[in-house]
Amino acid sequence: MAETAYFEWYVTGLQAIKSADEQGKEAARAATKDLSDPELRKIAEEGASAAERHSDTISRLLKDAGGQPTSIPNKIMEGIRAGTIQAMDAAKDPEVKDASGVASAQISIHYYIAAYGTLASTAKHLGRDQDAAELKRMTDEMIAFDKRYTEVSEARTNKRAS
Repeated sequence: MAETAYFEWYVTGLQAIKSADEQGKEAARAATKDLSDPELRKIAEEGASAAERHSDTISRLLKDAGGQPTSIPNKIMEGIRAGTIQAMDAAKDPEVKDASGVASAQISIHYYIAAYGTLASTAKHLGRDQDAAELKRMTDEMIAFDKRYTEVSEARTNKRAS
């Protein structure tokens, strides 16, 4: 009984992250459109491509697990999206917008790191080793994006904003 409930929880997690993918696109557009730093724009564009790949992978994993995407919005990503829009609107100066864009991107990235990592661990414990490996790869990719954003913000963006 517990194994069935755990598997259902895994499928629900896949559904939640699939919903977050759709909502996250809006947050990314809001943060990216006002970036002035070319390196930040490059990272954001590469992140958007990665997000599309991740969304496709989540769709496949969800289908393989017998689940379907739902129309239930991911409440965590709703908050991140709203916070991103609010933060970008509040930043009037281009350099501050860049710093705000990095902060917003990293908040979103940290959510994905936690969500993908949790799903990878769950998949592993369910014996879904291929799912776990793909989710771990996606987690690692998000960690790499986070590191790149940190490097650019520490080297230039935060200095310019301050």
